[in-house]
Amino acid sequence: MTVPITLFDLPHRQARELLASGVPVFVTIDPVEYHGPHLSLHNDRIMSRALLRALHAGLAERAPGLPLVLADAMPIGVEPVQGPGSHAVPFPVVRDLVVGAALALADLGAEKVVLLTSHGAPLHSLAIQHAVRALVARGVRALAPMNVILHALLDPPEALLDEAAACVPEPEREELRASMQHDFHAGFGETSLSLHWAPEAVDPIHRELPDVNLTTPDATLGRAARIARALGRDALARELDYAAHGVGWFKMRPFPGYTGRPRLACAAAGAVFARFAEERILDVTRAVLEEGAAAPEPPMRWLERVSVGGRIPGGIVPPEAVRLHPQPGRSTA
Repeated sequence: MTVPITLFDLPHRQARELLASGVPVFVTIDPVEYHGPHLSLHNDRIMSRALLRALHAGLAERAPGLPLVLADAMPIGVEPVQGPGSHAVPFPVVRDLVVGAALALADLGAEKVVLLTSHGAPLHSLAIQHAVRALVARGVRALAPMNVILHALLDPPEALLDEAAACVPEPEREELRASMQHDFHAGFGETSLSLHWAPEAVDPIHRELPDVNLTTPDATLGRAARIARALGRDALARELDYAAHGVGWFKMRPFPGYTGRPRLACAAAGAVFARFAEERILDVTRAVLEEGAAAPEPPMRWLERVSVGGRIPGGIVPPEAVRLHPQPGRSTA
């Protein structure tokens, strides 16, 4: 395993010499966030570290001996899921902090920068993209590779979901498969990934958690999605439908703090999801860093305007509404 180099621990002259060699430098930006009772508050950081190592290994295949250079692991995030220990940072603050950190790397001489997160809140990725654009304007090859995964989550390949669900026996496989489209936080998918990448960070209580079925999407966003689809705006319709289910989830009382069926999670499914993510992230990172391709944009770019630059918050869950000690059972719906 490659021993990472922590850039800011180096003497200044050595740090500049290292970056002058053209090596990519990695920054992770993940919030402290509640992921139900079964995953850690740093679950996004854990997943980003796993992705980072896989990504570096892929890049090193074409550049043997490529050092793994780490800058800050920034513990910040826009709109983390509410729960005990979550730390929300407003969109303008995250944007300015990440842009500032990115430009400081450019000043130090970075030529290639990868801004990596595993936090899927749309405004979070939009905040990070401001830093990507600022770096590109300075002539730095930069990207936030998670954007390609966020687009895939809006319309996941059927074959991927079928392969991941194969670890679950019938008749539960059919129910799981029907729920996976909106399994977007600490559910079957994320818990399976954690079982694959960091099983020691998963509490066995996940096997006892009740299912969370998102059966009541937000009516206004759902209506907007239908209108967009009728107008032939399929990509926008998918984004609005995804947002409708997310807002509907935040309105659930008591609020579960996770989605889907984490009780069915398995490391085998996590390996399927991990392979999918690692391959796509490596492809887009190679294209940007090695070939100078344009960095991928995040989905839901309209959300920054609609939220007035993140000043209108999304789902608000009062602390007393969070279910802290779920009892074993089949379904909360």
